[in-house]
Amino acid sequence: MVPFRPQPIFFKAFQNALNIAKQNNAKITLVKVVSYPAGIGLGESLIMDAVSREYDLYKFDKIFTELQKESMIAGIKLEVHVVDLRLSPAKAFVEFASQNNVDLMVVGSISDKTWTKHFTSDISQDIMDLNPPCSVILIE
Repeated sequence: MVPFRPQPIFFKAFQNALNIAKQNNAKITLVKVVSYPAGIGLGESLIMDAVSREYDLYKFDKIFTELQKESMIAGIKLEVHVVDLRLSPAKAFVEFASQNNVDLMVVGSISDKTWTKHFTSDISQDIMDLNPPCSVILIE
């Protein structure tokens, strides 16, 4: 399983997952958590949620097409699951792994130890803090 995050480190994790899948004759499950804007009022929430969800999935579809091509070239079956839950992404990824008997999670991790890390979204530590039910490989 590879949790999708719109960050450059995701693509490095995906490439590593392709190599692991190829060596083990396995498939890759790509999991995308739909992101919703935080802090909108109740009256606006239904419209904003629908617009935000569609825009998020539209951006993901463009990237997914490229990932499908790479998987086909490598001869690896690629499945995609869109998790439409209002959980934190880390909780949603760990819950998906638990419910679907995932054997291995390959996660991109931002290795930047400077102050800039606080301005980028890195959920790898959040995933590890939740004690996922499978082995996890962190890719920096």
